[in-house]
Amino acid sequence: MQLKVGDFTLAITVIGTVFVDIKGYANGKVNSDTKNVGHVEFAHGGVGRNVAEAIGRAGGSVEFISSVANTAQGEEVAARLESIGIKTSRMVKTDNGMGQWLAILDGAGSLVASVSQKPDLSKLEDLLLRQGEEIVKNSDAVVVELDLNDLVVQAIFAWAKQYNVPVYGIVGNLDVLMGKRSLIDDMAMFICNQQEVEEVYGISITSIEEAKLAARDLTAGGLKTSVITMGAQGSVFYNRATDAFGYVPVVPTKVIDTTGAGDSFFAGTVFGLVHGHSLQQAVECGTHLASWTIASKEAVDPLISKYVQEHPLFQGDVVLK
Repeated sequence: MQLKVGDFTLAITVIGTVFVDIKGYANGKVNSDTKNVGHVEFAHGGVGRNVAEAIGRAGGSVEFISSVANTAQGEEVAARLESIGIKTSRMVKTDNGMGQWLAILDGAGSLVASVSQKPDLSKLEDLLLRQGEEIVKNSDAVVVELDLNDLVVQAIFAWAKQYNVPVYGIVGNLDVLMGKRSLIDDMAMFICNQQEVEEVYGISITSIEEAKLAARDLTAGGLKTSVITMGAQGSVFYNRATDAFGYVPVVPTKVIDTTGAGDSFFAGTVFGLVHGHSLQQAVECGTHLASWTIASKEAVDPLISKYVQEHPLFQGDVVLK
């Protein structure tokens, strides 16, 4: 199922990275001074890849532009995305085109430690500088991973402004966000977690009400909407156009693996906004996608494709507001 507005299928372009996730699940509490009994699994990951898959499984029409390794594993990444209708024809195949992420999780499914090895994105960035204007111009919305080269990211934002295409930025680590704060004001929406807000803006958030005020402060420079996730406490948001605050609680679920939950939340919220939902409804879409992913060992729960068929938030044609 792909949601449409009127007679048109909305095209969302996701530009980002692919990683191979190597996850070690300890049977109980992780002890750094000794061996931890458990098991190890390999999975497809990467912020951009996760977001593309989650939007696709929610029913969105997605093109994913990235790089993959010129190996059988790289082919597997593309094949999985293509199997749910995601376009991958412009994915660049190159040596070291995928990164690696090593994660250690405790018996409760919580991330304890991780190590990341970045991919070589030079050929992807060359493609974007040559074809990026055309890509952005023909998109109804663009999601871009801010970890890409500064020149590429700045160009994508400039083209999005030129052609009046909403752009949604997402970061893979806090250091990148610290260096690209100025881009936040040009986003259609900015999603971050409580820790990121506290670190980047040097504030302390101790309650939901304080988080709401922080969400409003994020829009002071021109940002349209902001969302702050607060883990088990849920999420808050602020819409500058209507001067409206909001709150969405978490959906109770059994926690299996928390990795990828933030990417699914981001994907669901962007999906909702692009398809004409109110900000409240969009954040609810993101909350559901995150809860489904948390209950799965996958970076994006494959069963999302089934769950959205049964949930009214993701059903039927919608009308842009």
